[in-house]
Amino acid sequence: MNKTVDFVVEGDKLTELFKELEEVIRNKCNTVGINTDGVKTDLLIRNLSDRNNIVKRYKEELLAIKEIRNLNTHNRNDSYKYFVCPNPEINNRLKKIIEEIKNPPKIINSNMCIKKKDMYYKTLNDTIIETIKDMIINLYTHIPIIENNVLQGIFSENTLLDIVNKDSGIIIDENTTFSSLAEAIKIENHSMEDFVFISKYKTIYDVEDLFKDYFRRNKRLGCIYITEHGNKNEEILGMLTAWDVLGN
Repeated sequence: MNKTVDFVVEGDKLTELFKELEEVIRNKCNTVGINTDGVKTDLLIRNLSDRNNIVKRYKEELLAIKEIRNLNTHNRNDSYKYFVCPNPEINNRLKKIIEEIKNPPKIINSNMCIKKKDMYYKTLNDTIIETIKDMIINLYTHIPIIENNVLQGIFSENTLLDIVNKDSGIIIDENTTFSSLAEAIKIENHSMEDFVFISKYKTIYDVEDLFKDYFRRNKRLGCIYITEHGNKNEEILGMLTAWDVLGN
């Protein structure tokens, strides 16, 4: 049985929700230095979308909802209160978007992020051969090497290729530890891929855009590591790969 939609109730909801959106948009604009004095909401949405990934993601929806709000605001008469009855799902959607703008979904809290306690990592004193065996069994591609909670380097199949290509003279046997590869595993010495550090305050959309940017430039982003402020010398809080993003 279809539920009856109350035109006035849904119209009132849209009006109130859009007022809240306008306030949120203006506050966000003021935070990033966008002038709001006398500026219409649609222009603020467009301007803010260049600096806010959440607004950018929902820009076209918000502009469309604004048109519905405008129709209802400017076309009232004695016969009806609202010209257009918004679908209740539009109001639900707008409420969700407002909440995301107010409380951006942080990457550190998402299912994409592998928290430090769940990370597979090694120290400089761990042996390379045993790690390679674990990589083969578990299909791991990148192994962080961590000392005192700070990333010292990253071991991957590309590390071995770099060692061979550079004819480093390093011989790996059952007793060889990562301390022997201290230079090779440094992130700046990986020739075929990049590694990025981001702040735990970044949103999931920031991370998605980061991977998209690498894809557009035809570059390989091996892993993203998360710290307090995105500084590589800070404590590692978590990590994620392209597979973690694609899986969510």
